[in-house]
Amino acid sequence: MTDVEHELGGSIALDVETSRGSARRSMLGAIAGIPPWAGAIIGIVVIIAVWWLVAATFFHLTGSVPTPWQVAKHLAGALVDPVYWSAIAATGGAALWGYVWGNLIAFFLAFLVLVAPWFDGLATQLAVVCSCIPITAIAPIVTLLSHPGSRATSIFLAALSVIFTTVVGSLLGLRAASPTQLDVISAYGGGRITQLVKVRLIAALPSIMAALKIAAPAAFLGSVLGEYFLIGVDKGLGIMLLAAQASANPISLWTLALISGGVAGLAYWVIGLVGRLVSPWSSGEQR
Repeated sequence: MTDVEHELGGSIALDVETSRGSARRSMLGAIAGIPPWAGAIIGIVVIIAVWWLVAATFFHLTGSVPTPWQVAKHLAGALVDPVYWSAIAATGGAALWGYVWGNLIAFFLAFLVLVAPWFDGLATQLAVVCSCIPITAIAPIVTLLSHPGSRATSIFLAALSVIFTTVVGSLLGLRAASPTQLDVISAYGGGRITQLVKVRLIAALPSIMAALKIAAPAAFLGSVLGEYFLIGVDKGLGIMLLAAQASANPISLWTLALISGGVAGLAYWVIGLVGRLVSPWSSGEQR
């Protein structure tokens, strides 16, 4: 083979590799250019397709996994049924109370660490204990301590579900303040409280709102779980889940699961929207 043929073969191979690289780059560029909403739609379509395939093949005889169409029809009827809305309101009310109390406790622990640094280790340990404690073990104890008909267990589990997240997020945010700004406050005679109010709270807003956003669905799902242990209560998504499980009604179970996930997702979105309004600089938005 002559030198000319070698050069010609190398040139052809280089052109082929260059064209392949260009094709890959163009394909990656096209994927990167897809808007977020389109990616979300594609993901939903894929999930529904896989769901339908699994329901129609592996669980066709037992019906343990209903098809999306069956669940969608049942969900459409549930959304106009006042019984479901009453259950959502009952569970959501307990979740809201737990969300408020749990976050108040978490804020108290986080702010106490800044005012009294020696409390850091204890506050962190308390937050970790709240995260690691077995919910199914402590829920019956809370139920026995509360009177029949009370939703104390749901509120307690909702509060317990948010403490760790909010404590960690608050501490990270409060410690993110600029040392220069803190030194200026100290130079003018300000103490830890002044630093907290003037500098640390503003710097911590993005982290605090992110923690609150994550804590919102956790509180709701903790409230649903707490209803599994309630005595003398006949309203709530957890109560309906127990009833559907006892009657072996998979369509109702899947519908209630979707409703619970939807409410939790809505809570996440609402708190995220509030966070963007409160701290627009964290997302690059202008007020």
